[in-house]
Amino acid sequence: MAREINVKTGAVVLTLVALLTAGCALKSLFVSAVSLEAVGVQFHAVSEQVTQGCEKRVITVQTCERYRVFGENFKRAYPLAVGVWKAARTADDTASQEKAEDVVRALARDLAKLTAEALASFLPTEGH
Repeated sequence: MAREINVKTGAVVLTLVALLTAGCALKSLFVSAVSLEAVGVQFHAVSEQVTQGCEKRVITVQTCERYRVFGENFKRAYPLAVGVWKAARTADDTASQEKAEDVVRALARDLAKLTAEALASFLPTEGH
């Protein structure tokens, strides 16, 4: 039952991240602080699932390590990019705003890739 809940929760998170990442291809996605914030919310939601999977040894050690390194990078880069975006918006500096959006898009794209990799560990294998 717990594995079923994790798979369902993970599938929801993966769907949300996939939708967000698909939208990241459009420059117009990040037009508000709320949409930028959504990437941070997704990171925290995915991190909870990945942490549980790593602690229960459902996710491979290699994937856990890659996510740990990504998480450290995300925690440094994301707040800076959001801060730059907000300052650039206030200053009406479109070029800087777009550069900050590019950083957040890249983080969202990497988050989606690692999420898919981690969630694959939760899926039943053949014969189970």
